[in-house]
Amino acid sequence: MSDVARDYQARITGFAPFTEWNFEGIDFDGFRSSECLLQEAKARYDQFFDPEDGEPRLFFSLSGGERKIMRQASAQARVTRANPPSRLNWYFMEPIACEYFTRLFLLDGLGIRTLLQP
Repeated sequence: MSDVARDYQARITGFAPFTEWNFEGIDFDGFRSSECLLQEAKARYDQFFDPEDGEPRLFFSLSGGERKIMRQASAQARVTRANPPSRLNWYFMEPIACEYFTRLFLLDGLGIRTLLQP
């Protein structure tokens, strides 16, 4: 994890750097108990997308980066849905990745709220 990603995760979640919240065997970046809100923070992901069309760069797709994120999101969403009233927010530092994954999460019916939080 880069320093930027570590600092972003800590700022978004309020958790100490390198701290994860494990719920039902699935890791999340943070948890706000007063809101029953599970959190995931993604920093500097726009580098993996073409700024012209917002689509993943070839190396990101071929390396399995998109698949890895979608597996993580699906697992987190499954645990969240199975444990009401819990909710799940994914925070993105940059707009292209936020828009792209917002679309994918909606298409897959994951029920994840995405937020652009620079």
